[in-house]
Amino acid sequence: MYDVIVVGAGPSGLYSTRLLEKSLKVLVLEEHKEIGKPIQCSGLISNNLENFVKIDRGFVENEIRGAILHSQKNEIKLEKPGGVARVIDRGKFDAFLAKDLKSEIMLSSGVRRVDIKKDFVSVETNGKEFRSRILLGCDGPNSFVRNHFGVKPGEIIRGLIAITREDDDSDFVELWFDKTLLPDGFFWKIPRGESVEYGMLSRDAEFKSLERFFKLKDYEKRAGVIPIGLQKTYFHRTLLVGDAAGQVKPWSGGGVVYGLTCAGIASDVIKKAFLSKDFSEEFLNQYETRWRKEIGKSITLGLMFREFYKDLNKEGLEKLFEKLKGKNLNELDMDFPIWL
Repeated sequence: MYDVIVVGAGPSGLYSTRLLEKSLKVLVLEEHKEIGKPIQCSGLISNNLENFVKIDRGFVENEIRGAILHSQKNEIKLEKPGGVARVIDRGKFDAFLAKDLKSEIMLSSGVRRVDIKKDFVSVETNGKEFRSRILLGCDGPNSFVRNHFGVKPGEIIRGLIAITREDDDSDFVELWFDKTLLPDGFFWKIPRGESVEYGMLSRDAEFKSLERFFKLKDYEKRAGVIPIGLQKTYFHRTLLVGDAAGQVKPWSGGGVVYGLTCAGIASDVIKKAFLSKDFSEEFLNQYETRWRKEIGKSITLGLMFREFYKDLNKEGLEKLFEKLKGKNLNELDMDFPIWL
């Protein structure tokens, strides 16, 4: 019998394990055969990452000072002299988070069944059954744990990435907004030092559209789905964290900092549950109360902005760019923008 079973060895699951294993017996179940692979998302993460882990040059590919936003007729340049983000290798980053863990990590162990009993949780994977006092679902946008409870995100969008082998160590990312091509999303370009990342975010994203926009021919494909929208994240003996919980920025699809933030809250609540010997849904409700207080306003207003953006036409987008050009946006935080 374990104290905690963590499903998913991504950043949220591994960081939760790091915080929990000092006082509890933890088992991590990961469906893939290698931590950090396949890579399904971009690695542009704000400097807020420093609040959770020590930055290691081994997983940092480039440092970003600002962004250039393009519409068909306008351009906005955002810049922070001290830097705003880092481009990281997600595979190496996830491996870094797992490196010093003492807990058992079982790879190639996709969950096939979850049974929430009164006094314990039963999890079955590859014909083996494991039991714990509490279950932590950190298993991404297609979360098996979340689906067990019949919970669904409000919207699913797609992120597509093309990696080309061209040197580019510039310190600005670029984003293109075109209501004709992407009514609900945007294209981007991220310099990764020894490579360049081209991407698109949209409900109807297709690689053919990405190829046409950037005139791409030879590239490495990466793709993933992103859950957008608030949802219930606590149940009897169970919590959801990260993409599984919809803890994602609606305006960009990024979720690493939000996931790490909520992993910290979840770990604290779980420790309190063991101290009080109370794993009920009523007790675990405090997790959702706390994380919504921390990031819920940003997500809610981000959802409102997303709906506003989807309703804009071409003329409305240009008017928005004109309005924003007159604002000082250089102090915006990637994770908690002041306009939210």
